[in-house]
Amino acid sequence: MREVGIKVDCSRRVADLPIVWFEVEDFLRYFDHFQRPTGTQRVPLEIFSEAERHYSHTGRVRFCRLSAYTNRFQLVDFNFIMSTYLNPPGIDSPLGKTRPDRSQGTLREISRTIGRLPRYASRVTRTAVRDFLEARRQQRRFEQLMTPGDIVVSLGASWGIPGYGRHIAAAKKKYGFKFSILIHDIIPLANDAFVDQRHAARFGNWLHEMISNADMVLTVSKYSRDDLLRLSAPARWSLPPIEVLEMGAGFTSWQTIGRNDIRLPERFVLFVSTIEIRKNHRLLVRLWRRLLEQHDAADVPELVFAGRVGWLIDDLLADLAATNYLGGKVVMLNDLSDVELRETIQSCLFTVFPSLCEGWGLPVAESLVHGKFCVASNRTSLPEVAGDLIDYFDPTNEDDALEKIRRVLFDPDYLAAREERLRTEYRPPSWANCTHKLIGTLEQLTRAPEAMTILESTG
Repeated sequence: MREVGIKVDCSRRVADLPIVWFEVEDFLRYFDHFQRPTGTQRVPLEIFSEAERHYSHTGRVRFCRLSAYTNRFQLVDFNFIMSTYLNPPGIDSPLGKTRPDRSQGTLREISRTIGRLPRYASRVTRTAVRDFLEARRQQRRFEQLMTPGDIVVSLGASWGIPGYGRHIAAAKKKYGFKFSILIHDIIPLANDAFVDQRHAARFGNWLHEMISNADMVLTVSKYSRDDLLRLSAPARWSLPPIEVLEMGAGFTSWQTIGRNDIRLPERFVLFVSTIEIRKNHRLLVRLWRRLLEQHDAADVPELVFAGRVGWLIDDLLADLAATNYLGGKVVMLNDLSDVELRETIQSCLFTVFPSLCEGWGLPVAESLVHGKFCVASNRTSLPEVAGDLIDYFDPTNEDDALEKIRRVLFDPDYLAAREERLRTEYRPPSWANCTHKLIGTLEQLTRAPEAMTILESTG
């Protein structure tokens, strides 16, 4: 895939407003490795799409990438971003299976992945070589449009790009643009037991660099903003203005091609999430085991985990395999396309979300958009997503969680009443409004003097 079709128009925008540049390198590089997006890719794509629809024709929005290979900026056409999402070149984890199949075993999956690695290496090499060969020409095209006072914003997961903060700092000095970063969460620092320690260290360095370089920090929730403030105070970090960006709800079904063999249980409860330790899948497995002990198995619906296999869950997978997935009552669905995921949500009885910590809670919002009641953890940002429209439980209290879930399972009148209230009262925020607020908030950087807040130690 080549980044083609970019027309260089050197005319400035309406009322000489700054250009907002969406920096998309981390988005593109993610799909070198994976085929299915997480929320960290879905959120930017919704915003990119709305920005392209509403602002690109005026010249107020453009897309660029800070090449991970040359550390120079290039223009990117929105169609190339969309093509990467729709036709992802990456290969998923060898554990990325609908449901682990002991007859095949992990080694067979690993061998398949190794067989695809030469194609992956070839693709990445081609990108790197093209970047080096075209670096100066691409940089000149970027410089024709970049003007001091423009704004570069990163919405994704740039901590995976080595030296990203350092290269942004150098580019700011060279081009005179403002820089903003969207912080989805600071879980690797605030809850480091849930992540690999090497990632926590890398994330901490990245976050400090980003805050040092940013003229404005955006967060996805009030909780994430407050968490950032709590973390920064003892370290006496100097913070730029911090704004909460209200997320939209509901994702566009861009990816329509899937495995075409998705088989859903007749009755099931759904948990949409990457399968990792902080999401608390183990709690639900314990609850379903208790439900099967206390009720006729025919009355207990299947529990579906829909999401990519993550990290720190080897014990969970081993326990499930040892019990034959609770006799078939636990089903794992991986590698779902956007359309398949929507179908899965629409087909479930209700959703559950027992996460121990979140920056926002996109699966809860997705559940509400589809009119599906949710029973969720009462921790961190989740109450911001749904207010009193759903039921909450303490994710560290197994009895509390069982009581809340059991009520919805075995009291159909209660579930019907809660769903009716959802249909009547829930008004999903739109991604268009999210994008309009984002653009307006960023443009404040050119209308107001820089305001830096130095947080005093709370100790």
